[in-house]
Amino acid sequence: MFKRVLVATEESHFSPQPLEKSAALCAKDAHIEWFQSVYNASFEQATDSDAESQESALQLSIQHRLNQAEAHIDECDLPQQVVPDMRWHPSFLKAALEQSQRYQPELMVVPRIQRHDLLDWLVGGDEQELVNQLHGPLLLVNDKPWGVHPRVAVAIDPFHLDSRDDTLEKKLLGYADRIANQLCAELHVVHCFQALPQSVIFDEHLVTDFDSLQTQVGEEHRARIEELLKPLDRPLGKPLLKLMVGETDEQLQRFCEEEQIDILILGAPEKGWVERLLMGSTTARLLNKLDQDLLIIHGF
Repeated sequence: MFKRVLVATEESHFSPQPLEKSAALCAKDAHIEWFQSVYNASFEQATDSDAESQESALQLSIQHRLNQAEAHIDECDLPQQVVPDMRWHPSFLKAALEQSQRYQPELMVVPRIQRHDLLDWLVGGDEQELVNQLHGPLLLVNDKPWGVHPRVAVAIDPFHLDSRDDTLEKKLLGYADRIANQLCAELHVVHCFQALPQSVIFDEHLVTDFDSLQTQVGEEHRARIEELLKPLDRPLGKPLLKLMVGETDEQLQRFCEEEQIDILILGAPEKGWVERLLMGSTTARLLNKLDQDLLIIHGF
């Protein structure tokens, strides 16, 4: 599927899962680059008095870590070509973004951040910043292996309050279909929507028939989504469609837990900084709530 993948990790975090999951999504002739950001402030301060000695020590340290990375790659025994690369840099985020700009991958894979402090929750951590700054597909992975037949879910919203069309939804479904076929996975299509609360309906005839109105709204949403699903030609059967009423982030979190979803595919529609500041983003909120692997696809 993917032919050019960048796996970016910090030196302090080694797990075979980012490499193995990348390989599972790739064709056998794909090229995978494993980039690690390396930094040790104490080491840098201890050698700061002699620039030449410091440079020599840094090169030896990086070469030692490259040898370790090559040993890890051999242990994984992946069918694709995997090449390690390293850079001494105090910021993993900046190093990863610069490496992505240089390498131009079709997919970037980064380990999930397991814990979020209050500041991360309020302003967003490295995960959210990667989503904001990268334009290509971004896969955030945890340390839990996928099963033989993983469960993949894609969240779509064919009804928009803004002016954009359904291009992003078609893009999301295309990625979901290809990934599910590649992994022999069970595919779920999920849509959350808000039904009109009874308190805002003033027509007495509509109030008395509120349940029918909710049913009608749900049927309209289902019909719109089924129309989008028609072009999918899946040898493993039709995707499982799930409609839920309520707040998107809350409903998706519950759905992923109940259905034991392995990969959730989300869209990141383009927004201006004012919109992000005032309204936030469902994708950004889900980054802090979900532990599943997340594939973020941009709408531009």
